[in-house]
Amino acid sequence: MSLAFIRATQRICKYCKKEGHNKPNCPIAFQKCEKIQDSAHTIVYSGYWEEERLLNLFNSQNLTNLCFLMNTRGTREFIRALLQDNSITEAESKMRYKRDRVKILMWKYWYSSEKYEELLARKVNKIVVKTLETVTDLSEFECPICVTCLPAKEKVETGCKHCVCKDCLIQCFEHQILSMDYSQPRCSMCRANIIKLTLNNVEYLEEVESLADIM
Repeated sequence: MSLAFIRATQRICKYCKKEGHNKPNCPIAFQKCEKIQDSAHTIVYSGYWEEERLLNLFNSQNLTNLCFLMNTRGTREFIRALLQDNSITEAESKMRYKRDRVKILMWKYWYSSEKYEELLARKVNKIVVKTLETVTDLSEFECPICVTCLPAKEKVETGCKHCVCKDCLIQCFEHQILSMDYSQPRCSMCRANIIKLTLNNVEYLEEVESLADIM
């Protein structure tokens, strides 16, 4: 046996108190972290008291569990982005206190979630417009309104998962602005309130966003 192997087997984990590994590689800690993540995702999509329940969940964890939750790829970049947006302070970004980690986890699991964006859009009566980072489906599609076969870049998907072309969407918006008395734009297919639009073409983002702001 090599000396490195012998030393590794003699390690005692400070988390589970078992031999053979150290705390950063503890399998029990990883399992605990996965259970907390599952609980957080369940709360986010539960539909009631999300913020309060998430806050209770994170506050009930010890500092070690919070460290494991934050020890994921991209966390540093996420904290840097929160700092640039003034969502957290410089002192909070250093995470010297447990409350700072809880606040950052709240931003990660709740305030940055699509569910929160949808709820916020309903409250302020605003449509969330975004574009896909990469378009994987490049096939043509048929717009159900104008019944025209169009390239994938013309596709716009609503929050209710209906796809129409950009021109038809804008015409429907303009018609609702001029002729209808809707408090919120509605999908032309199912009449559900439109709270989110996903575009395939970033060039259309500014045009659709400006019209959505008028609504």
